[in-house]
Amino acid sequence: MKPRLIRLNLAALFSVSALTLAGCSGDSGPAGPGGPAGPPGPPGSPGNPGPPGSGTAFIRVPTNATPASAAAAAQWAALQPKVTVTGVTISSPPVVNFTVTNADGTPIVGLGNASQSSTQTVPGLKNLSFALAKMVPGTNGVPSKWVSYIVTSVPSKNASTGAITPAAPSRPSTDNTGTLVDQGLAATPVNGAYTYTFYRDVTQIKSQVDAMTVTGSNNKADLGDLTYEPTLVHRLTIQLSGDAPGTGSNTPDGVASPVPSAPMQKPFDAIYDFIPATGQAVADSGRDIVATAKCEECHRQLGGIPGDDPESSGAGFHGGARNDTKYCVLCHTDQRKYGKVEAGYDPTTLTFSTTTERVDDRAIGNLPNHVHHIHMGATLAKKNYSYGGFVYNEVLFPQDLRNCTKCHDGSATSTAQTKQGDNWKNAPNRLACGGCHDGINFATGMGVTIADALQGLTSTTSFGGFAHGGHAQADDSLCSVCHSAGAINLVHIPVTPPNSNSALHVAGGSANTNAAWIASNTSRLPSGAIKVGYEIQSVSRNASKQPVMVFRWLQNGTPVPINNFATAAVNPATGNKEMWDGFMGSPSAQFVFAVLQDNIAAPADFNASVSGYLRKIWDGTATGTGAGTLSGPDANGFYTVTLSGVVVADNAVMLTGGMGYSYNIVNTLPLTQTNLASYPVSNPTAPGQTNKIGGLIVIAPNVQVVASGYSGRRPIVEDARCNKCHQELGAFTTEAFHGGQRNDATTCSWCHHPNRTSDGWSADSTSFIHAIHASAKRTVPFNWDASSATDTFAKVQFPGVLRDCETCHLPGTFNYAASASASANFNRQYRTVATGILASSGPTFSYSPYITQDFDYGAGFSFSSAAGTATQAAATTLVNSPIATQCFACHDSSQAMAHIRQNGGSLYAPRSAALATIETCMVCHDVGRIADIAVVHSR
Repeated sequence: MKPRLIRLNLAALFSVSALTLAGCSGDSGPAGPGGPAGPPGPPGSPGNPGPPGSGTAFIRVPTNATPASAAAAAQWAALQPKVTVTGVTISSPPVVNFTVTNADGTPIVGLGNASQSSTQTVPGLKNLSFALAKMVPGTNGVPSKWVSYIVTSVPSKNASTGAITPAAPSRPSTDNTGTLVDQGLAATPVNGAYTYTFYRDVTQIKSQVDAMTVTGSNNKADLGDLTYEPTLVHRLTIQLSGDAPGTGSNTPDGVASPVPSAPMQKPFDAIYDFIPATGQAVADSGRDIVATAKCEECHRQLGGIPGDDPESSGAGFHGGARNDTKYCVLCHTDQRKYGKVEAGYDPTTLTFSTTTERVDDRAIGNLPNHVHHIHMGATLAKKNYSYGGFVYNEVLFPQDLRNCTKCHDGSATSTAQTKQGDNWKNAPNRLACGGCHDGINFATGMGVTIADALQGLTSTTSFGGFAHGGHAQADDSLCSVCHSAGAINLVHIPVTPPNSNSALHVAGGSANTNAAWIASNTSRLPSGAIKVGYEIQSVSRNASKQPVMVFRWLQNGTPVPINNFATAAVNPATGNKEMWDGFMGSPSAQFVFAVLQDNIAAPADFNASVSGYLRKIWDGTATGTGAGTLSGPDANGFYTVTLSGVVVADNAVMLTGGMGYSYNIVNTLPLTQTNLASYPVSNPTAPGQTNKIGGLIVIAPNVQVVASGYSGRRPIVEDARCNKCHQELGAFTTEAFHGGQRNDATTCSWCHHPNRTSDGWSADSTSFIHAIHASAKRTVPFNWDASSATDTFAKVQFPGVLRDCETCHLPGTFNYAASASASANFNRQYRTVATGILASSGPTFSYSPYITQDFDYGAGFSFSSAAGTATQAAATTLVNSPIATQCFACHDSSQAMAHIRQNGGSLYAPRSAALATIETCMVCHDVGRIADIAVVHSR
C-alpha cells in the first residue's frame, strides 16, 4: 500500500489525527466528465472525512536546508514523540534499531537532519543523540556505578588552516556523529523506523584511550575501567529534542537560521537496559535509585521547558532536553573529574577559592554528590561551591532535608517506587553520605559536622578528636557495621529543632515561632511520638449569634477524651493540669466569615475572624472575646465549644470553623507532647515567661467545616499541591513559620485576607504567595517581612515551572474558568497595602518602595468581634484592585504597571479613587478572549 504523507508545514500537529483519518479515506468515486474551467472561487468549507481506506499516515519532518515557516516551527515545537528501542547489537560500533511515533501513534519520518560546521570533521545529527554505559556491580560495600563508554572526542579542525585536532579522552558525552538510516525513506518504507550505528566503537574504547597521549591535569585513570564487558547490564539512551529544522542552529552548516530557535517542548529520553551478550532487555539495572516522578512532584518538568525563559523554568538545565533520572546517571558519573584539579580550599573558613569540580578527590558532578549538594544548599558545611557556574550554597530547600523519602522511595506502596529506592538507608557509603555531609573527609575522619558548621564552627573533634564517629575510613567496607538501616533512618527523621531566639528563650524574642521540636512528616515519626488529629462534626451559629463547634481529638487515629479539669492529674513536665496526659498546650477553635465592606454586601473573601484557645476555655481562665464554654463528651466522644464572648453578625457570609492554628508560644502554646526523653521539657530561659520550652509537636493538619446554612469560600488551591514540594507547610530543616501550626494552604486566607498589610505590602494570600514564588520574575525585590536588607524573600527561587499555574491552583481557578471563581470576581475586596504611618525610623529595609514614609494613610478596615460590627477603612488607605493584586505580584515591571492602570486596575491608589474605578481585565483576559490567562501562561 502507498503511504500518505502529512507534512509539518502543511498541517497543525493537533490536526494530525484528523488528517490521518482523512488521509486514510476510501475511494472518492469515479471521475465525472470534465467541464470548462472557471475562475477560482472562494474556498469552501471542509467536507466530512470519508470512510477509512488502506493508506498509512505519517509525519514528515522537513529538511533543515531551508528556513522553517512559522507554522512548521510551531508544529515541531508541539510534537510529543515517543522513542522505542527494538534492539541493540554490539560487535564493533553499536547498532541500534528504534522507532519514533507521535503521542497518537503516528510514525515520524525524517529525523536525519545533520549539521557540519566549519570546525567539524564529520556531520552530527541535530535532533538525536545517543549514550551508552555499563553497570559495574558494587563489592565489599562499594556502591555500584555506571561507567560511560562515550569518553572520547570527535576529531575537529581549524576553520582557517584545516589542521586536524585528533580525538582525545573526554568526560562523558553523547554520540551523534554516526550513521542514521531512516527506514521510512527506504525503497520499501517502514515509517518511523530507524537504525543508528555509533561513531565510536565501544569494544575498542579502552585500547583507544590507552593509546592517546594526555598532558597536564588529564589523568586517564579518572575515566575508570573502560573495558567492554558484554555480560554486564548496559544502558542505552536516545535523546530526541532540539530546535525545529531550519530554526536556530539547526542548519546544514550550523550557521544560525534567520528563523529563531523553536525547540521541541516535550523532548523524549528513551532508556533501554540490556545485556549485550544475550541481546535481551532487562527490567532491573541494579541501580535505579530515584524515579523521575519523584523529582517532578516539585520540579514539575525535570529540566524545565525547552526554550522557556529562566524566570519561569528557574530550575531548568541542559535546555530541558535531559529529563529522566535514568539518563542523568550516564553522564554524571565519577568520570566527570577527568581533567579537573582539586579545588582550592581554606579549612579555617570552610570556604573554596576556586571552582569545585573536584573535592577530596571526588567528582562533584557525580550524581550522588551533585544532587545532594544542590538540595543541601545553604545548609552545606563548606561555602562558595561553584560547579558549572552553579552556586550550590544559594539553594533553599522547601522542606526538611531529612525527608530522604521525598526523593528516595523503595516502599511497596509507592507510585514512584524504584528497585533500589531504599539504598539511602540500606547501602551506606562515603560517596552518598558525603553528598550531604560534605564537611567530613572520610579518608582522614577529620572535618566538621553539619550541626557544628551551622553553629559557626570550622572543625569537629567530639569523636575522640575526629569529626567522623568511625574515624578514618579508607574504603566503604565497614560503613554498614555502624550504620544499619534502622540507625540511618533514626538519625534522618525530620524533626525541626526549637528556635533558640523564641520569646521563651530570650527577652524580646519572637512569640510566633516554635519553642519545641517539630516532627513534620507523620509517616516517619520518632519512637513514641503520637500522631495527633482533629475531627469536626459540625459548625453552626446559635440563637445568641455565637459560633459553635462540635469536635473530638484523636491519637494515632483513635478518639481520646479530654481530661476533666476537676479530676485531671498534674503533668509532671509542666507542673500544671493539662487537657491530655503527656501533653501541654492545646489547639484553638477558630471561626472566619465576611461582612459588608466597601459597599460589597457579600464579600468573596474573609475579613473577620474569632477564636478561642481551648486550654483556657477548659481551665476557666478565658475572658473577653476568647471566653467560651466546653461541654461533653457525647456518646461518640464529641465535645461542643461555644465562643460566648463574640457575635457573628447577621449579615455574615461564608461562616467556617476550623481547629488547630495555635502558635503564639506565650499566650496560646500549641499542643505539645511532653513525655519523650529525646525531646525534654524545661523551664523558659527568658525572664518573666511561664510556658515551658521543649517537648515535641507532631504537626496535626488543620481541619475546617463550613457552618450549617452557609456557603464556603470558593476553592482555589489545595494543600496536597503545596505539600508535593513542602512536605508539610510550616516546617523546614532548622526553622519553621507559625510553629508549623498553620499548615493548610486553603486556610492561609483566614488571616492573610484582603485587609492584612504590613510594611506597605499586601499580606493577602493572593499577593504575597505569588510574590514569594515569583522572585525570579519580579523586577522589584520582594522584601516584605524581611529580617535584614540581605535576608529577604527575593532569595527564593521557584523549583518548578512558574507559568504552570496548576502546580498550586485547582483547575480553572487561576483563569476564572471555574464558575465559583468567575462569579466571585464581582464581590472580591480591594487589597489594602498601606494604613497608618510607616515611619522612616522603622525597618525601612522591609518597606515597599511604592509608599511614602512618615505619611498617615489612615485606619484600615476592622471588625469588633465583641459587638459584631465593622468599621470601614479610611478613604486615604492605599489599595490594589483584586485582579491586579495577583497579576502585579508576578508582573511588576513598569510596563506591566502601566498596562494594569490603563485598563482600570488600581495599584497603590487611595481607596476612594480605586473604588471609583472598574477593572476591565477580563475583557481581554477572560476565557476564550484574545489574551486568555490560561493561553498566555502556556507560552
